[in-house]
Amino acid sequence: MKPEISVIIPCYNDGIYLKETIAKLKLQTFNDFEIIIVDDGSTDEYTLNVFEEIKEQGLTVYHKPNGRMAAARNYGIERAKADIIVALDADDYFEKSFFVKALNVLNTEKNVAVVSSYIKSFGLKKNLFKARGGTVNNFLFSNQCVACAMFRKSVWLEVGKFDEEMKLGFEDWEFYIRVTEKGYLIKIIPEILFFYRQTEKSTLKNDSMPNEKEILEYMIGKHDSLYKEKLIELIMNKQVLYTESRISWQNIWKMIKNRLTGKYK
Repeated sequence: MKPEISVIIPCYNDGIYLKETIAKLKLQTFNDFEIIIVDDGSTDEYTLNVFEEIKEQGLTVYHKPNGRMAAARNYGIERAKADIIVALDADDYFEKSFFVKALNVLNTEKNVAVVSSYIKSFGLKKNLFKARGGTVNNFLFSNQCVACAMFRKSVWLEVGKFDEEMKLGFEDWEFYIRVTEKGYLIKIIPEILFFYRQTEKSTLKNDSMPNEKEILEYMIGKHDSLYKEKLIELIMNKQVLYTESRISWQNIWKMIKNRLTGKYK
């Protein structure tokens, strides 16, 4: 029988956390979902043994060569039975009411393509990030939705899946730019419903941030027309200000912050 939700969990040498992540998934108050684990070329013996244990529990595990997060997510989603996808990393978890609340948004707001929530970090770092979601304008200068989210598989297909060339991270941000550029909205439930584990092997820490300039150049180049269009819009609306005959980068930064804090809808 077709499930309502397919949960896709890529895993690369994270077996130490995977069983806990699955156990917390099973606490969800909405339980009509399948779990698909994608082994992204793991080499750790402990993780490989965890996969065998999970298979014995009747869960689906696919094995593929290492291709990084975008490729692993795409691989799992392509094999998903449900029309609603939940992306989840192997070391993170959702609060038990997230599926019910996120499904309610998708069922009642047809223009919403992606749903997530506020994010609480734990582990090496502890902080709270109140993402904003919204329209394409909210995603031009920063990512306003965590990668672990619920979304419509039809929209994932429409915009062309996750970009597998983005092996260093931010593939979720670039995906959200394409989603919102199509006119869809990304909705953030204003509650802490997602818990993000901070570890020494974090992709954000080890790959994305050290290579941020390279990744941003790729993203902006890919969306060159969109960024040019929005820059012209900002200039036409006199949002880029001048001081002493020179562009004031402080004012540009202030303008960008205004866009991200609610004044650019």
